[in-house]
Amino acid sequence: MSTEAGAVFLGAVGWLHPSWHAVFYPDGLPEDWLLAYYNTQFRSVFLSHADWSSATDAQMAQWVQDSHPAFRFVLESGPTPSAALHAADILGERLGMVTDRDDPRILWFDAGTELRILAQEIERRDKPLYLFSLDADLAGLQRVGTLLELMGW
Repeated sequence: MSTEAGAVFLGAVGWLHPSWHAVFYPDGLPEDWLLAYYNTQFRSVFLSHADWSSATDAQMAQWVQDSHPAFRFVLESGPTPSAALHAADILGERLGMVTDRDDPRILWFDAGTELRILAQEIERRDKPLYLFSLDADLAGLQRVGTLLELMGW
């Protein structure tokens, strides 16, 4: 889909997964380039409140620099709404939303998720919709990416 309102965004919980080194990330890629590489393969990332709220303003500004304009950060809400507003100011258009994990605009999956059921859920949910891998299983992310392509997303 071309408009964000009707878009489906695929990603994982975070992009710093040690098991991805030399398997997903090219050998020798500096750690500060990981997000830039991640966003060439995925359209979004879910960050827990602990992860994004501990980032400095400079780190969040770098996230914006390291991601393309259509990439979206989904931030888990926390106890301080002012922190989310501050993050929104820094992330700007890259912010998908600040929300709880049970938000109906998020579909969670893992390596054991049945694709037929996931496809039915994608079709019946309002868009934009965010699909996030809970276990950061690269094969599962690839299968869901292929499913989205076959569905025309």
